[in-house]
Amino acid sequence: MATQPRAGEMLVGAYLKLIEECEVVAYGQHSPLEGEQTEVDVIGIQPSGDREVITCEVATHLRGLGYGTAAENGERVARKFERAQRYVDRVFGPAETHRFQFWSPNVPPASEATLREVATDFDARTDAELELVVNEGYADRVDELRAAAASTYAQRNELAFRFLQILEHVRK
Repeated sequence: MATQPRAGEMLVGAYLKLIEECEVVAYGQHSPLEGEQTEVDVIGIQPSGDREVITCEVATHLRGLGYGTAAENGERVARKFERAQRYVDRVFGPAETHRFQFWSPNVPPASEATLREVATDFDARTDAELELVVNEGYADRVDELRAAAASTYAQRNELAFRFLQILEHVRK
């Protein structure tokens, strides 16, 4: 069953499409395998010669990460990316051109430290980078999207981007 992407997922998808220049952006990809509980929030595919697959998990919790303690946050994110990595390898084949990202606008310091450990472990185990796009990094990426939105009037078929365009072009 297809579901509508959530607002945070749409922002990430707009970033992948308009800033990362992904040709294809897909939301809420579920594994069809029986018993596999994998869901990947956003996947972007760049069409260049070395096709790059960018796999994103998105947690748009405005009052903190919200999974529990810092340790519980780390464990949950680690499990998400273990499943996401298996899914992406199965669907697209093992490749050096896979990037993994965790996006969240408000991660408390203790959880951020734990997530950095998770990312380091993931990098070592998979030879793929797990990039944390959290707090200031998240804000910086949204600012990039806002700047792009302010510089164009053209429809880009990304709802989150269109909202940003409207907000950036409102006359005062």
